[in-house]
Amino acid sequence: MEVNTLTTDQLIDKLVENGIQVTAEEAQKFKDNDVDGETIWCGLTESMVAELFSGSFKKQSKFIQLMKKWKEPSPSASSPGIHFEPAYPSIASRDQGSEAAEHFPAVFRVPIFPKDIQAKLDRKEACHKISKDRHKIIRVLQETMAQYTLYPSNAEYVQVAKALVLKYPFLKDTEGSGYHTWHMSLKRKFKFERAPLVNEAEVKKIKEKFGQVKKPKTQEATSCKRTARYSGIYLQGEDVAFIEQHIRVLQEQYKKTRPDTAVVHDRMAKTFSWRRKEIAEGGTVEDILKKYPFLSTPSGLCQEMDRIHPGNVCRRFQDGFQNLVPNLLRLAQGKSNLFKTYIKAREDAPMDDLPDLEFRAALVLLPTVFREKVETWITLGGNEPVTPYPTLQLLDVTEWNLAFSKKTVVTVLKMDGIEVCRASGIEEGMMMLHRMRSWKTTKFLVL
Repeated sequence: MEVNTLTTDQLIDKLVENGIQVTAEEAQKFKDNDVDGETIWCGLTESMVAELFSGSFKKQSKFIQLMKKWKEPSPSASSPGIHFEPAYPSIASRDQGSEAAEHFPAVFRVPIFPKDIQAKLDRKEACHKISKDRHKIIRVLQETMAQYTLYPSNAEYVQVAKALVLKYPFLKDTEGSGYHTWHMSLKRKFKFERAPLVNEAEVKKIKEKFGQVKKPKTQEATSCKRTARYSGIYLQGEDVAFIEQHIRVLQEQYKKTRPDTAVVHDRMAKTFSWRRKEIAEGGTVEDILKKYPFLSTPSGLCQEMDRIHPGNVCRRFQDGFQNLVPNLLRLAQGKSNLFKTYIKAREDAPMDDLPDLEFRAALVLLPTVFREKVETWITLGGNEPVTPYPTLQLLDVTEWNLAFSKKTVVTVLKMDGIEVCRASGIEEGMMMLHRMRSWKTTKFLVL
């Protein structure tokens, strides 16, 4: 039987025959997303496969290999003059002159989303507040836009984001234009998707245009000299089976009262490259934290930032920021009503508490220096963040004057509505928040 004629149930049976044990939950995902033989023949992206087998790297890799094997033409079965066209135009075909594919449509039509998402949209559910649902919407929009270009213009991004919120008004942002977060998420998604396509003609052309062509390596660069930047990061030699083993060890260590810090540091380093790949391919905040629970601790998050930006950036950030406090407070003056609250708290504070109070105030008021609202960075009490971007929630503070004067505050760092980690005090929480926002170390950063 030809692969493209298989029904969903027949496809699942065939997977089991080939050594992939499909659970009831995974089988339901196949049915919910209409994954049958024809779907396999048209092609599934890696992110789609990851959605089907979200709990196992081994199943994902086996399934991808099976798809490649099934789609290989058989000499005996092929007929002369007959060939299959891809479901969507490739970059190469666009370069060869498909006029319809070269120009972005004047009026963008919002595509049909996967069944589960479309059902929620039809019921007018606010699924953009759910991380997985939001990623699916962005993925479908990106794949639709990519049929025309890998480098959409700003106007085209805006056109698509506007079309989405016009068709589904309940997906609008609560502030600003109403589509800004969708606009930014699409841009980031394209950036991640373009990263591995260095050999594609369109990507090459743009990189050459903006001078991003790699220079030939010098003799020193090609030598075996070890640099500090990549020390401890295993870019090669770790296959899927080993990665899964490392993840299990990390999860076991996390359950212990006193984890072995050396083991944790070693396994986090060995899974670093794989983890970055997962994030780039659309891994959600919830899934990443579940696999790598030490990222939900302040120390674990700081160590991850040091892997991305070597050189103990956490300590350097704190030391460097301390020197900027006077200038930041001067720049923040008059930019927000919160500055008046800070002045009042400062007047009521004992002299010995002023240095700490000023440090906290500089951290809290920093967004106002860049004409941003503090409320989109920090929420008080039980108020949930209104943005999917990293946000700090001060659980036991209900008034802004306490945010400046109170020394011990329970702070929760959230992203995509998911609790990332808890910090002991505003200082630690705000420094982590600023680093995450400014360095964009997570994709966590909304796709």
